[in-house]
Order: sequence, then C-alpha cells, then structure tokens
Amino acid sequence: MKKLVLILIGFIPFVIGLQMNTWLMENQDRVLPFEIIGIVFLIFWILVGFITSKFEKTPLKTAIIINLPAFLVLLLIMYQSIILGHTWPNLFGLATQMYFLPLVNISSKIIGILFFYVHIWSASLLAFLLMFVASYFGSYLRRRLVKS
Repeated sequence: MKKLVLILIGFIPFVIGLQMNTWLMENQDRVLPFEIIGIVFLIFWILVGFITSKFEKTPLKTAIIINLPAFLVLLLIMYQSIILGHTWPNLFGLATQMYFLPLVNISSKIIGILFFYVHIWSASLLAFLLMFVASYFGSYLRRRLVKS
C-alpha cells in the first residue's frame, strides 16, 4: 500500500503541469514566473522526499518509487522525440508535455548554457534528474535528522 501511495505521489507534477498549461491557455497575455515555479517545485519535491522517507527502508528506494511515473514519462518523451521525431497528436502526447512543465524552464536554460541547443528530450531528462536528486536529498535529509 505504501508503494502505491508513493507512485500516486509521483503523478503530482502532471497535475501541476496541467494547471500551469490551463492557466497559460486562459491568460495568453500574461507570463508565469517559470523560474520561481521551478525553484518552488524543487523545494516541494525535497519536502515530498522528506515526508515520504519513512515509507521505504532507504532514501534511494523512496526516490526510485516516487519518480517511477517521471521515468516512464521520460521514456515516452524520448521515444516520441528521438525515434518518432514528433509528439503523438493525442492525449498521451499532450500528457507527456505537461508532466515536466514545472521544471522545463530551468532545465532548458541549463541545457542551453551547457550545449547551446535544447531538445525537449534533453530538457526532460535534466528535469527528471533534478526531481530524482531533490526527492533523494529530502529523504536522505530526514534520515540524517532522525539519526541525530
């Protein structure tokens, strides 16, 4: 049951991304503070790792299970971008674009600085890595605080 809860928590970025997209579509004359949203999201993901660290035996296992949906979405994005060369014109194609939306601004800027050219799959890969590290750090931090 705890693993199922962790997996369901892993779908939170999709809900946030969907809300961001809805807001953007309804307010096309306004700009969201994407960098602030990304930073707040990473802090939130650290907090998620911190709170859920008691669900599993190790911080790594907690981070893996929480980020399992993100990993599956990343695989779908890479398949669409690298193999197909385009996004699916259906609900699954749209959903994969929404998942990493809270972090796509930050990850795109980092990729752009490092490699000068951003692909959606590379920005999504970095967003996934940021999420994984944040949740691991939160879980690890709780373990360290509980021990002392």
